[in-house]
Amino acid sequence: MKHDLIERYIYAATKRLPAKNREDVSMELRGLIDDMILERCGDETPTEKDIRVVLTELGTPMEVYAKYDEDADKCLIGQPYYSTYKFVLKIVLASVVVGMTIVSLIQAIVDPTIWYDMISDWVSDLSGSLMTAFAFVTILFAFFQDKGIKLDKTFDLNDLPTVPKKKQEISKIDPVVGLVIDILFVILFLAAPHMLGAVNTQTGVIVPIFNVDVIRAHWYIIVLFALFGIVRETVKLLEGRYNNKVMGTTVVTNVLSAGTAAWWLSDANLFNPAFTNVIAQQVGEGEEVVITMFEHFPRFFLAVMIFALALDTIEVVVKTLRK
Repeated sequence: MKHDLIERYIYAATKRLPAKNREDVSMELRGLIDDMILERCGDETPTEKDIRVVLTELGTPMEVYAKYDEDADKCLIGQPYYSTYKFVLKIVLASVVVGMTIVSLIQAIVDPTIWYDMISDWVSDLSGSLMTAFAFVTILFAFFQDKGIKLDKTFDLNDLPTVPKKKQEISKIDPVVGLVIDILFVILFLAAPHMLGAVNTQTGVIVPIFNVDVIRAHWYIIVLFALFGIVRETVKLLEGRYNNKVMGTTVVTNVLSAGTAAWWLSDANLFNPAFTNVIAQQVGEGEEVVITMFEHFPRFFLAVMIFALALDTIEVVVKTLRK
């Protein structure tokens, strides 16, 4: 039978299953619920109370989900986190491999070396980065579970989420892209800040736009900025829909990200004055304009970052409140 409460229950129980299994499990649950209602009510029309009793007998949506999850008994991090943990870990590790490979290739082009030394350095750097990424993601999800950051409240039929309309769903592509950008941001600024610059045409050497020593001394700010982004995108992946939890997390993490960016870019020594000189020399007649422009570059860079964070916040808030 079709009933809003039943549909909401089935949605809550199946929303984290792989897409290939979700429809079959939904049909199976619907049939099971119909049989239980028929057994309880016979030829009489079931009341909402009857439906509530049947759904309560079935158990919480998370208990039903665990019965259909193939990895329920294998995980080191408990459900409902484990399936998303695996998904996020794959994205992060793949991003690290791609990012470190790109950095190594650029480094080889800029500063040619013997091929086996290049491979050795790549393997060494990649191994350390992969171990760090694995530990970081694992600790993050372990923190979620240890602190009881529940994805589902204590079971109550009144608290079942409504089945989301298409516009309320969060496509996995968006948070995945966000996670990749956050990881590449860390790799780029911590592993290869010296490559972000301009080539001095006279010496053929890259002059970095940032002061490399200052960037690496402030590594914790860069990690914090990326951490806020990873938390934001992970919550979007876990929830899969625009709701108050996603909106609250997005607002808080974006505000913290903006504050972290302002803290980072407020350091007067962050930018390399030699970079401005190189650009000015190459421009020639517009030297004064270039110098003035790059003197204000930190403010411009910060404005772009805050603008992007503000757009993301507004989008999530509007889509959440629109429901």
